[in-house]
Amino acid sequence: MTDWNGARTGAFAAALRAAISERGVTLSRLQQGLTHDGNSVSMATLSYWRPGDRQPEGAQSLSVVDALEDRLGLARGHLSSLLEPSLRLGPMAPPRLPFDEERVNRETEETFRALQAAPQSALRDLSTHLTVRVGAGGAVESVVMRSLVQATHGVIAELPLIDIAPEETEVMSVISDVTGGRVDREYLHPGHLLSGVVITLDEPITTGGTTLFEFTETFPPGYPPRQSAWHATTRSARETLIWVHFHPDAPPSWCEEYLETEDEYVSAMRPVRSGSVHLVRHGFGPGVLGIRWGYDE
Repeated sequence: MTDWNGARTGAFAAALRAAISERGVTLSRLQQGLTHDGNSVSMATLSYWRPGDRQPEGAQSLSVVDALEDRLGLARGHLSSLLEPSLRLGPMAPPRLPFDEERVNRETEETFRALQAAPQSALRDLSTHLTVRVGAGGAVESVVMRSLVQATHGVIAELPLIDIAPEETEVMSVISDVTGGRVDREYLHPGHLLSGVVITLDEPITTGGTTLFEFTETFPPGYPPRQSAWHATTRSARETLIWVHFHPDAPPSWCEEYLETEDEYVSAMRPVRSGSVHLVRHGFGPGVLGIRWGYDE
């Protein structure tokens, strides 16, 4: 371990010790609270992190760091920003498309080829937040997506994104207000169900490096009404959050969350309180995580 890496690990441990001391909480109580929140972590692990003997690595451990910040009343990123990007990124499963439909799989691959998109085998999805606005007609008006990704090897200079419309259409969704990159090229598949864009990053990232980007997706006239919000990932993601805000004049009659992987499909009805509903998962993927809704009349 290099001196710089050790300094960073020490900075994380020092900040963690300071926060625990200031809050006057024992390590045991902290561990119990994290477990109660659904972030399973052992006392032994926390005991290694506090003095700096080890640092958090891997999607599950990094999710626990986020939960530590929340539990200790720290700003998001206060602890995680002090971590050295892991030199042991671990084995990565080859990317696979998280859809069962043969057509969607085939046309996704064809769209990637048409876009001349770089392979995504070296990309890790760390955190994705979707903020969804539903209009008075009950359909999605806009989606703001903020995503944190990491290069696991080589250089990542661009990111391809795929949109699957609710039904065939000649109208593409519009990507705008891009922060951290720019839309370089786009493509509507001749099957009129899929489209894709490539975002070129402002600054390419190399092994262990991360980048944060954000954009807004809107749906122009002629785009089929969408009454769902979902995120698909080809690998395990540190955090996936979907937050849907309904128009005050269009509360849904029903709302459902769903999770789909290669091995299972799970769904559950969700109440909509104060005009919104959210769904969060840590360490989810590969698969599709989503919320959908409808109206009786």
